[in-house]
Amino acid sequence: MLPTYESLSTTFFSIHLIINHQQSMSDSKSTKLTTKGRVAVIGAGISGIGAAHVWERCGYDAVVYDAAEGPGGQWRQAYPGVRLQNVFDQYRFPSFPWPFEPDRHPTKEQILRYLELAVEEFDLNMQYEHRVINIQRSSVGSWDVTVQKEGSKETKTESFCYVVLATGQYPWGDKKHQPSFPNREVYEGTILTNMNSVKEDFANKKVAVVGFGKTALDLATCASTLDTTTTTHIFRTARWSLPDRFLGMCYTYLLFGRFSTDLMPSWCHSSTITRFLHSQMPSVVNSFWSSLIATVVSSQNYRDAKISQLPKKERLAAKERLELITPPKDQFVKDLRSAFAMCPENYMANVASGRLQVKQAEVEAFTPFGLKLSNGEEVEADVVCICCGNESPSYSHFFDPNEREGAILKESEAQEGGIVLYRHVIHPSIPGLGFSGNNHGFLHTSLVELGALWMVAAFESDLELPTVEEQLASANRVAQYKQENSTFEPTYNMAVSTRFQQHLDMLCQDLGLNPWRKLPNPVKEYFQRYGPGDYASCVEEYMQRRQRRKGKKQKVVFEADV
Repeated sequence: MLPTYESLSTTFFSIHLIINHQQSMSDSKSTKLTTKGRVAVIGAGISGIGAAHVWERCGYDAVVYDAAEGPGGQWRQAYPGVRLQNVFDQYRFPSFPWPFEPDRHPTKEQILRYLELAVEEFDLNMQYEHRVINIQRSSVGSWDVTVQKEGSKETKTESFCYVVLATGQYPWGDKKHQPSFPNREVYEGTILTNMNSVKEDFANKKVAVVGFGKTALDLATCASTLDTTTTTHIFRTARWSLPDRFLGMCYTYLLFGRFSTDLMPSWCHSSTITRFLHSQMPSVVNSFWSSLIATVVSSQNYRDAKISQLPKKERLAAKERLELITPPKDQFVKDLRSAFAMCPENYMANVASGRLQVKQAEVEAFTPFGLKLSNGEEVEADVVCICCGNESPSYSHFFDPNEREGAILKESEAQEGGIVLYRHVIHPSIPGLGFSGNNHGFLHTSLVELGALWMVAAFESDLELPTVEEQLASANRVAQYKQENSTFEPTYNMAVSTRFQQHLDMLCQDLGLNPWRKLPNPVKEYFQRYGPGDYASCVEEYMQRRQRRKGKKQKVVFEADV
């Protein structure tokens, strides 16, 4: 029998209280005077900033490292024209509303500005242009983190009681998925991914976009809206995408209230009623999504296509093109459980008008002047954008592969769907290490902050957790559920997506917090959309409840239903 996670954490936590006191006394100029310890956060994206803010509020000195020259993470690498899929008021830190009014779907520049202001507001210790090159367990159980300043060969190593990996779910560079289409070397045009494309690449060019995820939809829309010669969107399988509005109402009012989230199929449910509904009445649940909501989504997408504005003789061809990008309704629930993409403005209209050509086929090979498809067609293209997703990110490269932690992470990363974590937050076999952003989904900032609070509680042994074996079994059950019930993605283990409410409820119940944040008003609780502000007081509530418990641990009893 392996020791429990909290027994190991208790040992490390006690050691680090002593170490931190000694370090604070001898190095008070470089370290904030705290009573608990220093925490290294790797990554200055929204997940890293949110996690650091929570650890600081819980009495720790958080240091955020990032190789880039400023905050933003993935947003600093974003492709042209990208906008936030969510609306701005649903994408903010719970305790920090937007200090300026951005676009409804903020641009990359607006998000980066917001993150810069958040860092200033939270007064975080940000170490930009510092690349983490090694993380190693010290002889006393703490972490030695070695960093190298960009442009310098010199390194420095500092000690921390906890490490949070917040390097993102979506890697770039050579981790972008590049299918091995034959004859690539004979192609005479330009091959782009989302990370190395700019609008100028598309001007006066024949463009082909391969894939059907958010990136592919965005770039196909961007290219077809510009003055390109032709733009062709090529995909093997169409997937459902969500319109921004339903009958003039923002989609968040439909999807962010409990009346719909309680009906979302998931690996866990927070109440007896929802568990009964999903276990005993699955046909009702499936009908709600596949019959009712899928019909509403399809109707709105056709409305957004603006077929009525086309000449009558072109309308039949427009409907035929739209049918190619409209999946069957029985696929709706599986797509909804995955990384559900928002349909970009003008995508449907560009397809209907023929400005954006669509072809459902596989790419067989490159030709000197474009692509050969499985249906026998050849598509001429000066530029080919390959948007086929990401490989799952790696974390083991931070660690020595010959050491225990590196070997454990490498083995877990090799699983289909990416690394498997308990509660999407920790690997049970590695105390003192947490992951921020691996519970990626709608209401992402709330997921990040509650996940970080859960890390703090587990590290301080305030949670009575299951054994290591039981935690691993639970995490693997969730991964198996995703594999069987979601449209495949290389990173499906690293997200909760549209199951955000169930996951937030689970974290709240683990921490002894009330998950039903809008009570005692049952109407608001069930019909009003949830937002980051509903979780703004969670850290303070947890600290108060913990103080009232007087050392008694909060037992984790909420296990996966699957």
